[in-house]
Amino acid sequence: MPPSMEKMMFAASEPPSATEAPVQDEEGAVIDAGERFLNGTLVEIRRSGSRAVGVVLNTHLYERSWQVQTLTLQGEVWEHHEHDVVYQIPSFVDEEFAKACGTGPEPTTDSEMKARVRMLHHLRKFEKSLEAEMHLVLDKTRSKDLYGRVRNLEPTQWSVLTVDDAVNILYQTPTVVTETRRLAVQTYLMDFGPHYLAEQRRFLQQQRFWVRPLQQVENIEIVNAMAKDNDPALDAFADKARALVLASRKRAAESWNEPPARHPLEGVEFTEKEMRIISFLRDSLGVLRRIQEDYFGIPVAQILKKVGLYDPDLYGPAVTNVFLVELGVLAPWEDAVTRLQSPHHDENALDDITDYRPTKGFQDISPEGFYTRDIVDSLRHDFGDAPVCVIDDWGAEELDDGISAERDPLDPSSVWLHVHIADPTCLLSPTHAIARSALQLTNTRYYVDRTIPMLPPDVGFSEYSLGHVPDQPSKTMSFSAKVNAAGEIVDYKVRPGIIRNVHRLKYDVIDALLDAPSPKTFYPFGNASTKPAFAIPSLSPAVTQVLRLLQETSRALLQARLRKGAITLALPMPDITIQPRPLPDNILSDGTLRPSLFSGFVDIQYALNETVELGSRAIVAEAMKASCRIASLFFRDRGLPALRRSVGEMQSEHPDGMEKLYATRDENGIVDYYESIRSRLSAPSARYLTTPGPHSLLGVPDGEGYVKVTSPLRRFGDILAHWQIKYALLAEKGERHFPLFFQEEWLSRMGQELELRELDARRLERSQVDYWSHLYLTRWMNDPAADQRQYDPLQHLTGRALSVPIRNLQTKMLNMKVYVQELGLTGQVLDVPSTTTLLPGEEVEVVIKDVKLGTRPQLGLMLKE
Repeated sequence: MPPSMEKMMFAASEPPSATEAPVQDEEGAVIDAGERFLNGTLVEIRRSGSRAVGVVLNTHLYERSWQVQTLTLQGEVWEHHEHDVVYQIPSFVDEEFAKACGTGPEPTTDSEMKARVRMLHHLRKFEKSLEAEMHLVLDKTRSKDLYGRVRNLEPTQWSVLTVDDAVNILYQTPTVVTETRRLAVQTYLMDFGPHYLAEQRRFLQQQRFWVRPLQQVENIEIVNAMAKDNDPALDAFADKARALVLASRKRAAESWNEPPARHPLEGVEFTEKEMRIISFLRDSLGVLRRIQEDYFGIPVAQILKKVGLYDPDLYGPAVTNVFLVELGVLAPWEDAVTRLQSPHHDENALDDITDYRPTKGFQDISPEGFYTRDIVDSLRHDFGDAPVCVIDDWGAEELDDGISAERDPLDPSSVWLHVHIADPTCLLSPTHAIARSALQLTNTRYYVDRTIPMLPPDVGFSEYSLGHVPDQPSKTMSFSAKVNAAGEIVDYKVRPGIIRNVHRLKYDVIDALLDAPSPKTFYPFGNASTKPAFAIPSLSPAVTQVLRLLQETSRALLQARLRKGAITLALPMPDITIQPRPLPDNILSDGTLRPSLFSGFVDIQYALNETVELGSRAIVAEAMKASCRIASLFFRDRGLPALRRSVGEMQSEHPDGMEKLYATRDENGIVDYYESIRSRLSAPSARYLTTPGPHSLLGVPDGEGYVKVTSPLRRFGDILAHWQIKYALLAEKGERHFPLFFQEEWLSRMGQELELRELDARRLERSQVDYWSHLYLTRWMNDPAADQRQYDPLQHLTGRALSVPIRNLQTKMLNMKVYVQELGLTGQVLDVPSTTTLLPGEEVEVVIKDVKLGTRPQLGLMLKE
């Protein structure tokens, strides 16, 4: 039997994140994985306008991701990605019933046929009740004006709505909320109008929608009506835009090597309708999950067609981004990833997500919310003149950790490793507005063009960087581990501390001093950065001894973690630097959406960094990991909850895949990334747990746990842990009656919130680097002086296969995902000949076909002839 039209449309679309690399946290753990589904679970699946309801028959690992086989209402078995699932009802039928249906495209036995017929009866009964519930939901949303009640009162701001929030608004009287009713409400939010935007990440777990601002909804409705009626205003706008774009292209070529500048546009006025068109185009750049209707696509294509300067085959957000730049609405150096407003950047939309209240009242807090005194001053341990090494990179902005070491005088084979962490919580209380804003931001954002600090430097938090004031003591939270010769942590201490003998050093300096390796940096386009000249300093014998003891101890700790399964997967990544940084406001768009005249360009340098921990970086990293393990042990041994970062056991599609992969680790635990692909490795996503779970990538066993505590100047979760630790220490000394600052249930909800916010922050940072990398490529390729180059690295590109060629059912072409070694970027090789047989990791010469910008930059490649 041929597949249904619905199944073909679904299969013809790319699965979620098909062209994206997984988002990883600082320890290399994937933070955007989905979840497994038990057989017998009812699921709703969506992809690119296609929707189906069915029952899960099987979930299996394939090509390093989880694939689900679902029997749908059409009587077909659809195979789909786990992220296609947007709703689930576990145990809709029992597992044995689901198993009896088989998993093949067609039933192979009479018993499988009978089981599928029975299953379809259950599904049709459910779908009928869902349709009835949908009619009730439609009536209630109209009578209660749902959008009017949940939208932000500020017409330009977003708000947040969960499915349960909507259910409670629509059904206010106490009633049993069935899964059918909840799915009906979610379906309404998904499908009826442009008012609600589904959460981009982990929607299934959060069931969260972003409520569009009234102004954006009105623009969508007005411009769609203009497009439908072919309003003459569209032609008038296109005529003005065409002239501005052509002038912009000429000006860009003439000022190619000039510094960036912005000048006012004079002599051209835009009507109210035309400004709505511009606003509509700007809003269209926002990321939309392909599970909802696109209210921008058709009008945008119509507008671009009228302008007549862009390839119709490429219409979409990437071309729209270029158009807005050439129109002068956006500066050519203004990325669409972090600069344009989206719900994820809107703090007002997040105000009520988390009930941010600790368990008990507070003393010692000023009316402004700062502590009036250091509440753990009586507990601080003075480390005296013990040398503390604060080691970081050139230009580091927040120095929040220092390390020292000493042999145990009673057990000389063991070493006490001391990790001293900056202590902003001696000033910042949980009730202060700054703590609230730190939660909103979650962590310091290190963008290519600017840094957005989590804690504002203008109220004194910069003074908490270790060694900020020379010859003055620094207050710390100090985590001390007794490490034996085998690298095991056999004892620990957690104390507020004071350090007095701080030595601020650079990684390169320490590597030279210890004759240790450093990660390599490559400059594929030349113009290598010149690092500051340095001479190996003449350090005191005491400091040199500490450094060598730290090197020895970090090596022992690493070997112990390797015995417990630690593994490192890494590829070189682009490192983009620009000048000026930060970008001054006078060369950015002015926020009015009215076009300006831009000329010149910022200076960009393209580097490729190894991302492995070697030399002094490994010393510091190992000390930080040890302190996070100690923090978890502190909470565990006191029976207190804490937010622990956890990654479950890794899996391979091959029975002996993990064993073979472990055997390829080098002395630092690093494996060939492509070997992990050939092993079909799948790592569970990182999660926050309140109990001491494992962290498989780091070799941290179940029962020990891992609590992040090393960066309170730039991570909110670390601040939470510091507050919790201090409260527990005060309780032990009798200065507090209750040892728990935050209850476990509250911490669990906070962990879920931090997962989402950290994921979004990491995604934005990585996407912005991708944007600037791709922007550099477009400028390199379009440089008016390109023909004068003696060497062009883009003519010598090598792609290493990340997957086997896969046929795109929409274009009928075979495409293949590759990593371009010379650029550190992932791209898609298009139209691969069917005779090509490449296995993951194998090399192939490629050339660039096209580069797309926008919020999801893409690199299109072709095999080199």
